[in-house]
Amino acid sequence: MQTEQKQQLSSLMDGELKDDYFIDAVSKDEDLQSCWHRYHVVRSAMRGELHSSTLTLDISKQVAQAIADENLYFEMADQPTPHEVTIPKAENLFWDRIKDAVAKVSQVGLAACVTLAIIAGVQYQQGQSNNINGAPTLNTLPVGVNVAPVGGIQQHNDQQLLEKRQYDKIRLLVQDYELQKRLNAH
Repeated sequence: MQTEQKQQLSSLMDGELKDDYFIDAVSKDEDLQSCWHRYHVVRSAMRGELHSSTLTLDISKQVAQAIADENLYFEMADQPTPHEVTIPKAENLFWDRIKDAVAKVSQVGLAACVTLAIIAGVQYQQGQSNNINGAPTLNTLPVGVNVAPVGGIQQHNDQQLLEKRQYDKIRLLVQDYELQKRLNAH
């Protein structure tokens, strides 16, 4: 688009140009129409009359062109012809299945060996640690947590009752301390 056409388009927008030939050219030329639209958007923005409905982003032509340019079917390189392909023999398929089965069995055997080694190591460590400090090596319960047996039946021994009484006594002492602190603060 030339600067002369842009000037004529600007004059047409301002109402200064009444050329029917140029109006026909604008109606037939898509570049002039898009420039006309841009000029109106700029004028509306400068006057503060711009609405969100005025701004439209039409990318349908670009998307259609990109789809048309895209190659959907890639050529396969070096594909063998049906005469070049050999069908595997039945005995080869049998040995392939045997190899797969042996591989799976060996994986299970390796996992069993690793598990056995871990169990033996833990038992050996527990045997040594019982002589040193009495704490088990593989402790599945967190320290200081009491676990209730299944079924809701609670079995209290003397040690658990003593710990509960000590905990309650400490809790009451802390509450008493907080109460005294509040009373003496005023």
